[in-house]
Amino acid sequence: MGRPGGTGKKAKTQARKQGRAAAPRRGGKAEAKVLSAAAAAPGPRLTLPSSGLASDILALAAVTPLAALAERSPTPAAPGPEPAAARSHNISFFGSQTREERKTVEATEHLATFYLAGEEYGVDVRLVQEIIRLAEITQVPRAPQFVKGVINLRGRIIPVIDLKRKLGLGEVEPGKQARIVVVRVRERLLGLLVDGASQVLKVPVSVIEAAPEEVVEIDASYIRGVAKLEKRLIILVDLQKVLSAELRDGPGLAPA
Repeated sequence: MGRPGGTGKKAKTQARKQGRAAAPRRGGKAEAKVLSAAAAAPGPRLTLPSSGLASDILALAAVTPLAALAERSPTPAAPGPEPAAARSHNISFFGSQTREERKTVEATEHLATFYLAGEEYGVDVRLVQEIIRLAEITQVPRAPQFVKGVINLRGRIIPVIDLKRKLGLGEVEPGKQARIVVVRVRERLLGLLVDGASQVLKVPVSVIEAAPEEVVEIDASYIRGVAKLEKRLIILVDLQKVLSAELRDGPGLAPA
């Protein structure tokens, strides 16, 4: 039989060993609580191993580079450019406004004006080829009185008509102010002798009215209207009606 005192010593020794083994378990639970609280805080996420001591896991977290953890987090996408459809819609909107503004522009007539007996007359500028100074006119035998003759215009023989006499307003006196207006009507070239040239201008259609028959000194059929400007009146002549007989069988008319 053994000694009673030896049995008691063995029991105490076993109790001390069990206490030492239990101490790390209690410490491990406390460290696990601290680690779980740290994981709940915002910051880079760390993947925990399936087993190991708490001290080893904390040491692993201390040596892990933060840059490597940051690479694992997704990067927010940059906002893309504005859709092309929206931009094109805005451009087309302003373009439609510009087209509407152009439609509202008032119609105009482009006139070449000249003087006869102190009054200003105008014809469609598209009929006028050029305006030249009074040149030497060669008379044509047995021609009507309003036909002054013909001129040589750069190799072309062109008849010259005294428009003032044709309209019954007198006769153009040769002088420094007299001009020959070269026009093309019905594919024919001819010169109109006038007292003087005025200008080329645009006249709004809204200011053109029919000429009153009571105040027109010439045949009303020759006049297609009167343009009322701020300080003057312009009588619009219909050349096709004025020169209808000459264009049909006049002498020496040059083809355009």
